[in-house]
Amino acid sequence: MTGIGPERTDSPLRDPAGGGRAGGFALEDLRTKIGIVRDEFVDRHGYDPVEHVESWTAGTAPSSELAGIRITCGVNADVYRLRDLLAVRRDARVVEARDYIRRAGPDGYRGLCLVVEVPVARSDGVRAVRVEVQIRTGVMESWEFVATRLHTGFADHLPPEMLDELGAAAERARDLDSRIGALHRRMEDRIAGAQEKAPPA
Repeated sequence: MTGIGPERTDSPLRDPAGGGRAGGFALEDLRTKIGIVRDEFVDRHGYDPVEHVESWTAGTAPSSELAGIRITCGVNADVYRLRDLLAVRRDARVVEARDYIRRAGPDGYRGLCLVVEVPVARSDGVRAVRVEVQIRTGVMESWEFVATRLHTGFADHLPPEMLDELGAAAERARDLDSRIGALHRRMEDRIAGAQEKAPPA
């Protein structure tokens, strides 16, 4: 994926430890944990922040040798909230986090990329298997879909004018995410204010 462009070189994100059957077990286990995190989020905030979840097995994504999960949220604030809920779990460990929301990737991509270690119990012991977790907004998901097709179609050699347009589109996506986030905060503030004024049950 183009959003993980900075990790195309050797790095912990490309550790192949997430391969094989252990990677598949870790992937399914982490999907279950993410479901629990979503339930906890609903209990805290009153809504499900996740629009879509998809996964891939090790070696099938062009930019990662790890098995992985991609989570799409409505607003960036919820991207960070999900990260925080994952980070405090005792049955999985975030070993690396790269924030491309605050500092975009070279092509304009914005999102979080985490590497999470999941314990997989086998007959010969417990193995810590790494799974990549990408979390981003629906707006950036649409941008990334087009960017990936462009980079694939041009074998990562886009003409300069297309690179410029892709970067400009990324900036417009950031602006849209910012506006949507501001509206979402106003709604949350209104709900919080109404709850404070409500008489005790």
